[in-house]
Amino acid sequence: MPSQPTPPTVRPATAADVPGIGRAMARAFDGDPVWAHISPPSSNWVARATAFFEVEARAKLAGEGEVLVAGDGPDDVRGAAIWAAPDHWKPTLREAVAIVPPSIRLFRTQLPRAISALTRIEKLHPPEPPHWA
Repeated sequence: MPSQPTPPTVRPATAADVPGIGRAMARAFDGDPVWAHISPPSSNWVARATAFFEVEARAKLAGEGEVLVAGDGPDDVRGAAIWAAPDHWKPTLREAVAIVPPSIRLFRTQLPRAISALTRIEKLHPPEPPHWA
């Protein structure tokens, strides 16, 4: 009988994990229909998206959020989850400013479409009950 693969260790992320988080999230969403709709396709999408997700991870690590990683260390991040704490899902001014440069690089000519889509999604965010987002 073949042995079952060992599930990865899931642990709270550290600052050292941020590059791996960016890469894992970018690879996970490469080709995703929603991301493909709001971001122009290109051969370097993963590199551009990596920078975007790194900023998101840093913001949640430094603020009101939780970042979990699957893997045994910073060189072995196989997956990640970036969570905003209840009642803190809207970005702070600092977070909004920090995400501008990677957003411009990621969304390029689709930036207006991305802003429109993300604004619509934000308006649909349920206010109650308090929850992690």
